Amino acid sequence: LQEEEPKLEVREMIANLQEDASSFILEDLIDRAKEVNLEPSEYEEVEGRLAKLREREKAVKRVRMTVVDVRQGCDKADFESLLECRRRLTYCVKEARDAGAHEVDLSEADGERRRLHNSIQDMKGSIRVFCRVRPLSKREKDLGDAQITRAVDSMTLKVDDVERRGEAVEFSFDAVFMPGTQEEVFNEAQDLVQSALDGYNVTIFAYGQTGAGKTFTMYGAPSNEGVAPRTIQELYRLMDVDDERFTYTVIGSMMELYRNELIDLLAKQKSPKGQPKLSRTTSSTVPKAAKPSVHVDKAGGVQVEHVVEEQCQSAEELSDLLERGNRQRTVAATAMNSESSRSHLIFVIKIVRVSRETGQQTRGKILMCDLAGSERLKKSEVTGDMQKEAIEINKSLTALGDVIEGLTKGHKH
Repeated sequence: LQEEEPKLEVREMIANLQEDASSFILEDLIDRAKEVNLEPSEYEEVEGRLAKLREREKAVKRVRMTVVDVRQGCDKADFESLLECRRRLTYCVKEARDAGAHEVDLSEADGERRRLHNSIQDMKGSIRVFCRVRPLSKREKDLGDAQITRAVDSMTLKVDDVERRGEAVEFSFDAVFMPGTQEEVFNEAQDLVQSALDGYNVTIFAYGQTGAGKTFTMYGAPSNEGVAPRTIQELYRLMDVDDERFTYTVIGSMMELYRNELIDLLAKQKSPKGQPKLSRTTSSTVPKAAKPSVHVDKAGGVQVEHVVEEQCQSAEELSDLLERGNRQRTVAATAMNSESSRSHLIFVIKIVRVSRETGQQTRGKILMCDLAGSERLKKSEVTGDMQKEAIEINKSLTALGDVIEGLTKGHKH
């Protein structure tokens, strides 16, 4: 009895062991089991838990050491150094998560990883400009047009100065595609999806003259998707990867700016059955009399009121929203394009991410804008209302150009 009582006591302690027991408690329990001569099989589970806990503690320690090392040794002015520091930190954090580390132990490292990621994006340029040159159309070839652009390298484009019969003029961009594949174009912007998940606001414009291929680049075609559908797939892929750590809310909306009037492309439609339709003013649908309006909130953020917003639980639901909005867009035929976009199409994805462990919340936004085509009235041969449309389009594109130039020069307004 004197021999069995201590064994029963230790067995009871093993049975009632808490999930969050420390390594000190586990070590002490194993020592007691050995002292009372329990069979190794009776406490092997405790030994397994201790081994995993020690590995987790080592992994967390490596993460903390890496954070210190990155802060002290990373050259924030060197692009390659930033990439390497992000790679090291991402690997250490993943290793610690795989070992079962708690989010609270990794929050500092994850914050540093986000700062590195967005420093990389900023170094690439807070405003980046890509150039994509489409092949000549059949109509252009029939008219005898010739290709006057050629890529010097992946970032430089040479354009023949045909009108002045001078030397070719070179232009530099962040990337040049001749025309490249849809996948190659998206790869240049793919990291921006992670930035939005990290709580940043991201905007992607497609800009160019009528018929240049903006809508194809932004939306693509079946089995050859453009930037917007690929962004949706990448967003939900990244969310699935971190599903155990975070809960996500994704809200989509779609508008067009037509002749200086903001039009909600989802307001005239019914949401798919079971899909919640939200509004910035009510919890159901937007009042019929209310028109979309834009204002700047106290934090300096631009907000659009009286617009339908739909919560999307899957990539399929958000893709369906995109398709429904696209069908409502204003298009018309011109001499330059049989289906010329006559409005600026604005697709907005809002993302709210909440940590399951700490409750910390981040809010990000992706705004994709397929701009109406710039055009010379003489070439597009439009008249009447369509001529007025073209004038408004060109005025708004000029204003946008002024804004972008102001941002690149650091102007506040």
